[in-house]
Amino acid sequence: MSLDPALTAERIGDTGVLRWPGTWRVYVATRSEEIRADAERALTMCDEAGRLVSAGEGIGTHLARAQAYARSRHGVRRWLTGQAIEGAWSNVNSATVMLYGVLPVAELCGRAPEVVAIGRAYLPGDDPRLVHLQARLAAGDLGENDRPLMQSVLRAAYTAQAMDTGRVRSFRNLLLGGVVMLSLIVLSVVVIGAIWPDVIPMCGDQSVIRTQGLLPAQICPTGGLRPGHGDVPLVALIGMLGAALATAASLSTRSELSTRYSLAVVQNLLKAPAGVATAVLGLLILNSGFVPGFAGLGSQPAILVWAMAFGYGQQVVTRFVDQRADSLLSAASPLTTAVNTKGR
Repeated sequence: MSLDPALTAERIGDTGVLRWPGTWRVYVATRSEEIRADAERALTMCDEAGRLVSAGEGIGTHLARAQAYARSRHGVRRWLTGQAIEGAWSNVNSATVMLYGVLPVAELCGRAPEVVAIGRAYLPGDDPRLVHLQARLAAGDLGENDRPLMQSVLRAAYTAQAMDTGRVRSFRNLLLGGVVMLSLIVLSVVVIGAIWPDVIPMCGDQSVIRTQGLLPAQICPTGGLRPGHGDVPLVALIGMLGAALATAASLSTRSELSTRYSLAVVQNLLKAPAGVATAVLGLLILNSGFVPGFAGLGSQPAILVWAMAFGYGQQVVTRFVDQRADSLLSAASPLTTAVNTKGR
């Protein structure tokens, strides 16, 4: 017995190279072929052919849908909603659950530790289904009657995994919205400062030294003695440089986890406009006399160094975003959840 002939023919006729980029598409295609081979082998070995025809057709349907998602092109809307990747993996997972309904008993028992490992990665340690399966596995008397239990553990684990990855995707989209909004705000500030320099003054004001006639009234970022059109843009650029240095430093301590979505790129994108914002606001605060005991900015290098320091200091704000991202990625990563045994 084999899977649906029509679906098998469709698969054979579409064995070309994946046309659209994305490593996940390769994983889906590979996993689909593994499940298909296991299902066809299990169905040919099974004597109860009539009862398992529907299971074989169901597995074939899920695999065909998964490969259709993996081979299709998706735009920005599908990328934001995760329709393609979630649709592909949802069908692969459903086919896997159905596969455990047709595996021979001996192979079913041999794969029980794998099911327990998946359950431990995504389910609470006190989940009754997982506890029951672990007890059956420890007793060493797994059999045909445990097939529904193993399928139930797999189904629950895959559902929990989808929820965790959904939270990562939602946070990624939230970060993207924050990057766009903050970028528009800082761009507006830079444009306003470039057109009307006096509105956002970046120049240092040495009141004490000025009275002694040692320095001019103002020292500006571009080296002028009064606000110029390039002051705010220059401060913004130096702030972005400080943010870039902070990003480079954070890369050495950041570990990429095995999840469907990555937040590293969006996290780094957020630091650039945040560095501009902290550089401009920081210089405004210093020039306002709000900081007790601060004599002022007496030279162009001092202004630029402070702008870079404030740009680097955006880490104080964005680290809360990084902590939230690490928390979500850890929850969605089977490597970390399996070790920490989640207690949700």
